[in-house]
Amino acid sequence: MADLLELGRYGRCRELEEQAQAGRAKGDWSAVAALQLGCAWLLAGDLRQADLAYLEADQLDLSLALVPDVWGLWPSPESPAPSPQRQEALELAQRWLSWRNPDAQALWQQLRPQLLADWHLALEPAGRDPLLILGRITAMPGATPLDPPLEPELAQLVADAEIAAEPAASCRYWQLLAEIRPAWGLARIRAADLALGRGELETSGRWLIDPPAEALLNPWFHDVVARHAVACGDVSAGLDAWGEAISAGQAQGETALIDIFEQRRREARRGPGVLQVRSLANRGDADAARQLLERLLAEDSQWQPLRSLQEQLGQAAAPAAAPAPSQSPAPAPAELEAFTLMLNRASSRLQALGHPLPELVAPEDPGLDGAAAALEAWSRRLSDYEARYALA
Repeated sequence: MADLLELGRYGRCRELEEQAQAGRAKGDWSAVAALQLGCAWLLAGDLRQADLAYLEADQLDLSLALVPDVWGLWPSPESPAPSPQRQEALELAQRWLSWRNPDAQALWQQLRPQLLADWHLALEPAGRDPLLILGRITAMPGATPLDPPLEPELAQLVADAEIAAEPAASCRYWQLLAEIRPAWGLARIRAADLALGRGELETSGRWLIDPPAEALLNPWFHDVVARHAVACGDVSAGLDAWGEAISAGQAQGETALIDIFEQRRREARRGPGVLQVRSLANRGDADAARQLLERLLAEDSQWQPLRSLQEQLGQAAAPAAAPAPSQSPAPAPAELEAFTLMLNRASSRLQALGHPLPELVAPEDPGLDGAAAALEAWSRRLSDYEARYALA
């Protein structure tokens, strides 16, 4: 059941419950398993489920005396002989108690020197577990801030130099910080940005959902949103997000940042934007291609390749709208009316002479050749009747 703690570290609550139900159904569920489940729920941040698991462990093995009998109401169970399983249960119970109501400052003072010596400890259970507990406790309303503050200390451990040297480990580190501090804007931005740099689009997008107010005020958050959108193939959404980044930069007077975002926005228009227009046009989605191209031209009207692309799409659409070369121009309404009047007069005159106008027989061949042959035969009969009409 060691995987219970791992599930708790990653907050997989549904899988935790499924594992617990499966263990109970097998019939080998024990106090040790229940205590592991309780510790896992504490790591996941669900105190109620953690308490229920602890009480369940007490019922499974009363000799552990997990719930103290303050008033002496219950008979004292016999003390069993020492065993590795009993020792493991007692250690888990002690861990549960230290995590359920921890002394946050003491825990931080114990953990901080270890992290300063090697920040990789945060990626191992020995460092990750207390960090998760600290994150839960200090995020509660009315919690006493740690000294020194938790967030600046953790941010300094893995900065630009560490990220450049170990991008994969740094990415896992900042995702951990985003997990223990969901309302921390910097952690969200770093976690999403580093995952995006590694091509992990789904993971990156997870940290961009429901951002805290702190992140929305940061221009770099909108920059990550923009680059993520472009990487997912939505150039228009990326341009919108860079617009938000520029607005946030203007509100803070960050001229240098505005220049960066303008440059990235321009590169997106002229690179991925053009490619997406061509891709939409090649797939036959002419309306979407036209709308995106109009958006690009509205923001970059002086860039000649966009105008050339507009002309190319227009030329590609023109033949479909123009009539085929073999088609004759449609006759004018006056000509049709005169021809109809002539046919009516001819039909009435020939009918009076006993020679009605010939019928147009449907061709045996439904193709164009059959239709042409039928029309030719009808035309010859009509010429014959026209001669009779003239001699009558």
